[in-house]
Amino acid sequence: MRFFLIITMLMSVTLFAEIQKKSYSSGELKSEINYTAGKREGLSKGYHKNGKTKYEAYYKNDKREGLSKSYYKTGTLKAEENYKNGSLNGMSKKYYKSGKLKSDFTFKDDLPISGAKYTEDGKKVEG
Repeated sequence: MRFFLIITMLMSVTLFAEIQKKSYSSGELKSEINYTAGKREGLSKGYHKNGKTKYEAYYKNDKREGLSKSYYKTGTLKAEENYKNGSLNGMSKKYYKSGKLKSDFTFKDDLPISGAKYTEDGKKVEG
């Protein structure tokens, strides 16, 4: 009986889990989003038309959770941000197309609590 209940529970979770894929009109893969019971859950990925990753974001109960990354069309890292329950919490770094650091902030509940912006040659922007 216990085995039957475990199998039933696993099947019900699986029945409500799906990966939704979208494509550009030209046919290239645009995104892959994991859903469970109609809500985003787990890893979601987006792609540029050239096939390179555009973003990677994790979701829990339809809200961003953990590290999210975005990329330029070239594949260079554009930003990395930490989320908790859908709000920016923790480090947030943005980069120039060259790969050099553009900004480095720490957030709490979507509000910056510390950090700085930088010019492309690495100098801290005042003000």
